[in-house]
Amino acid sequence: MSRARFSHRRGASGVSIVIALFTATVLLPGVGEGQEQEGFTNLQVLPADASRGRVMSVMRGFTRALGVRCSTCHVGEEGQPLSTYDFASDDKAPKLKAREMMRMMQVINDTYLAELPGRRAPGVAVTCLTCHRGISRPETIDAVIGRVVAEEDVDFAVERYRSLRERHYGAAAYDFTEGPLLGLAGRLAEDGDQGSAMRILALNLEYHPQSAQTMFAVARLHEDLGQVQEAIELYRKGLEIMPENRQARQRLEALTGG
Repeated sequence: MSRARFSHRRGASGVSIVIALFTATVLLPGVGEGQEQEGFTNLQVLPADASRGRVMSVMRGFTRALGVRCSTCHVGEEGQPLSTYDFASDDKAPKLKAREMMRMMQVINDTYLAELPGRRAPGVAVTCLTCHRGISRPETIDAVIGRVVAEEDVDFAVERYRSLRERHYGAAAYDFTEGPLLGLAGRLAEDGDQGSAMRILALNLEYHPQSAQTMFAVARLHEDLGQVQEAIELYRKGLEIMPENRQARQRLEALTGG
């Protein structure tokens, strides 16, 4: 979401919020490549008299917040001159969805957040970046991988995780710490898919070899599968890293007879 700040007053509150809006532009005949006109048509969320600077700032913000290009929402072919685009057209579904998202965000900022009791100033505001974090579909990494497990298989999901990690590691798009895959493995195990859960936990240990919590999770799966010795070894290894974990120690004592 664009980080451009636009002042929006709700009644007499004078609350300044952050908004970012999808809009449509029209190029005048004879305007040079990339030189948009000052006037715009089909503006439904941004004020009709919005300046060129404001509109272009918002548009550039979208590319950063969602990782998209003009052709995602506007009718035109990527790589072709902007003069060939039909910016005013509403033929693309993403543009219509974007408007609704913008209206939703305005309600959140203008109503729900603005009316929070004891809210500090300046208040935190929701923007596109709050959810999207540089990706067009604002999902967590465990949701993405879990869906691939369900729709394809766990091996395909592992490769998808590797590719996403290679592309986005170090950015805000996804959380590549140990927690998300731990949660996903737990849900898979609860659904009776111990095999996929074990594969996801192995992937987690590949990137986080000192994750005691992951070792304990694998040990619990071994217990469920009747593989007692494997569970004991993992409990011991994990407790070397996290000796204060009382639950893991209790499980180890139960398996070894104290």
